[in-house]
Amino acid sequence: MTEQLALTSAQTGVWVAQQLNPDDRCFTFAEYCDIAGPVDPALFAETLREVAAATPALRARFDLGDEGLVQYIEDTVEIPFHHLDLSAEPDPLAAAHRWMTEHQRTTTYDLVKGPLATWALLRLTHRRHLWYRSLHHIVLDGFGYSLIASHAADVYTALASGRPLPPRPAGTLRQVVEADTAYQHSAAFRAAAEFWRTRLAGQTETVSLTDWRPAPTNESLRETARLGPADVTALRSLASRLDVRWPAVVVAAVGVQLHRATGVRRMAVGLPVAARTDTALRQIPAMVSNTVPLRLSLTPDLDFASLIRQAAAEVTTALQHQRYPLERLARDLPQLARNRRQFGPDINLMSFAYRNSYAGSPATVHTLNSGPVQDLTFNVYNRGMEEGMHLALDGNAALYTRRQLADHLDDFVTLLRSAPGLAEAGPIAP
Repeated sequence: MTEQLALTSAQTGVWVAQQLNPDDRCFTFAEYCDIAGPVDPALFAETLREVAAATPALRARFDLGDEGLVQYIEDTVEIPFHHLDLSAEPDPLAAAHRWMTEHQRTTTYDLVKGPLATWALLRLTHRRHLWYRSLHHIVLDGFGYSLIASHAADVYTALASGRPLPPRPAGTLRQVVEADTAYQHSAAFRAAAEFWRTRLAGQTETVSLTDWRPAPTNESLRETARLGPADVTALRSLASRLDVRWPAVVVAAVGVQLHRATGVRRMAVGLPVAARTDTALRQIPAMVSNTVPLRLSLTPDLDFASLIRQAAAEVTTALQHQRYPLERLARDLPQLARNRRQFGPDINLMSFAYRNSYAGSPATVHTLNSGPVQDLTFNVYNRGMEEGMHLALDGNAALYTRRQLADHLDDFVTLLRSAPGLAEAGPIAP
């Protein structure tokens, strides 16, 4: 029987934005898993059917009901599954990327009818396959997707080895919705509202690496790079010496890059967060993520080590109120609603790991599109020390050229690699 649920505040924000631009594909999330080994297509299709059966969010569709906006969780769903053998192509990997790019360019999801996801298994050789997965952000955020991707690896491994299927994820989507509704009527919600109103009353300057004269578009560009294990070890060692976590080093590096490019010393940037403060909710695939503002102040005498500590304190404070919806902030603070952009670039730190073994074959995950990009998004994917860190800089296509993005990414990589030395130097150069 179809289950009817309300939406989380995060889902409501996506629904409203999508209705304003029905043909906009910016809320499509896409990535692929590069599997270094053989894959049985029939077992893989069975794996994906089990994943859909175990994940209510993947069986959702959305509409306006008698009581307002609702999501309907169907008993079953037929998620499109494409199986393509590209091994005869002159360059199978290039052919796979062309197929994935074209799918992203041409695919839109109907929120009312569903389904809101697509799978594909792309065979490059007998011992190399890509699992492409695309979905609408209204059903899952990045953290939720990591849960189902890890579950898929476990299911396929069990099927291939003839073992019993692993347990399905604990908890229900109803729990997620009820927890979100309860929060919006809680003292914690009211305290968070007051906290953010007070904290942003004298908002710092909105900073950007572009002049923002063109209106932003819904299309984005992406440039990628990688930090090797040695560079990651150096970053972690620096964070340990300063008694902070490594994301603070990344936030501080972005602050330095923005300051050096613009001269702005007091700035606000966005930090996407999981918004899962309840341990139980961290086991349930859903869409609850949020973005919180971080304020940075680069005074003339500030050194990099002090900026890292400042960033760490700012992140800690912001995370205490991470569930307060960004859309509510715009309503609470008229000066935010009047601006074309509320804060500066986003710093998207994806530090959750996937289980990436498919019947003994190792795999690596590559994100193709993380969602809307209003200005710039600095993405840092930390999925295991052996992989290092994957970096991606997303830029709004109306505001940045690919060459500009590549240059900004080079600057970012240089800052991260030089961070240990900068922390030993004097004040940050203007």
